[in-house]
Amino acid sequence: MRQDSGIGVLDTAVGVLHAVADAPCGLAELCERTDLPRATAHRLAAGLEVHRLLMRNGDGRWRLGPALTE
Repeated sequence: MRQDSGIGVLDTAVGVLHAVADAPCGLAELCERTDLPRATAHRLAAGLEVHRLLMRNGDGRWRLGPALTE
């Protein structure tokens, strides 16, 4: 069960992390898993990538990033 912190953007970003944690995915699949519009999903994933919470593998699919285990 996912919790709601009351901070919408944080909850949405954590939802993106959970979606990618299930299995690496491309942007279209991320949109399906999160029910987010394409632009929103991309913006959040790219922001999480800057913070190294997500990264893209060789075929461009999002996966969890190294900052989660450092």
